[in-house]
Amino acid sequence: MLQSCATSTPLQQRCAEGRRHLDDQRWDRAERDYDRALKLSPGYGPALVGRASARIGLNRYAEALSDVDAALAGSPDRLEWRSRRGVLLHALGRYEEALAEFDRVLARSPNHAASLTGRAMTYLRLKRCPEALRDLRRARRLGVPIPDSWLQTCADLK
Repeated sequence: MLQSCATSTPLQQRCAEGRRHLDDQRWDRAERDYDRALKLSPGYGPALVGRASARIGLNRYAEALSDVDAALAGSPDRLEWRSRRGVLLHALGRYEEALAEFDRVLARSPNHAASLTGRAMTYLRLKRCPEALRDLRRARRLGVPIPDSWLQTCADLK
């Protein structure tokens, strides 16, 4: 989740505009707003992660990963950003790296639902069904709406 942006400074105004465009799935406009925010404050983590979200919407995963990496350089302990990094690594087919990133988050926050779900999806991609099912069930117990069809995926892989 992105930090909320108040609208008191030009930087915060650009972030708020970017967030509105993300909410409306206007990826190009969101990216432009976050670019403007980053011109005001290069390296500002919430703007980098916001721009990464826009780039995900534009299917530009490598650029999104670069943005998340830059944000993490300034705030390495932000678990939501680390989880997003895992999702991007998965999207780029870098599954072992994605698992390592999800593991890193879960070591610090064992009930981090997004990381449990992301790790489960990565395990499924690698056909590591016991681990995938374990994480899917755990995420479901945490309230993540896991469809029954996801739990059947392993049976379908055989």
